[in-house]
Amino acid sequence: MNNADKIKEKWSRGELCVGTVVQFLDPAVTELYGEAGFDFLWIDLEHSAMSVSDALGHARAARGADTAAFIRVPSRDPVLVKPILELHPAAVIVPRIESVADAEAAVKACRYPPRGVRGIGPSRGVRFGRRDMVEYLEESARETMVILQIEHIDAVAEIDAILDVPGVDSIVPGQGDISGSMGLLGQPNHPDVVAAVERIFEAAKSKGVPFGHSTGYDPDITRRWLEFDPNWIGLDGDWITLYKHAAQLAANVRALAEVR
Repeated sequence: MNNADKIKEKWSRGELCVGTVVQFLDPAVTELYGEAGFDFLWIDLEHSAMSVSDALGHARAARGADTAAFIRVPSRDPVLVKPILELHPAAVIVPRIESVADAEAAVKACRYPPRGVRGIGPSRGVRFGRRDMVEYLEESARETMVILQIEHIDAVAEIDAILDVPGVDSIVPGQGDISGSMGLLGQPNHPDVVAAVERIFEAAKSKGVPFGHSTGYDPDITRRWLEFDPNWIGLDGDWITLYKHAAQLAANVRALAEVR
């Protein structure tokens, strides 16, 4: 239903999954990106005006376009995470992981007892009654992945222990916030920040935990990150891509007019 199996199958074959960030409210954006060939869409509820209802529209559009919805939740608070889990996305991305305790709390917020504290009340996950509840409960932990976003240098120092937390399906760095925690806000490509991100990737590879990255698209920088063989990568986003193309289009047309 959520195409999580397709993502995991690609990972098992060593294939890269490619996605981009969605912050616009209209689910047509997700449908368009799915038709364009992206494996997943990072639906962002942390840095956008998007509501849970808006996210549902994107989850439906992703299903229709045969792609996976990775929904970044606003925080690891179980009360905020719960309604997003009920959308039955392929993954939830939990931001602001700064310690092992944060990682443990994030996983617990996403899992039913006894593994976690998630309250029970599925609808979309049980396909509105078509699916057996017992079957759903047995499979739910495998059908919605928990991706932790490492966003503080303190978490980088504890990365091995974080990766050992049961229930962590994948990790991704938050390069911008890591830079801020290092006193280098706005300098995500500073050598010390890059070294911290590399430490995360190396630890994940050594422990066999799938890992990804979300970053702006620059051929040279992207090529450098791909050398680490990530399982997935999210590049740019809806407003970034639209602005780049629109600005270039306007400039190109004006240049053509000048040489007539």
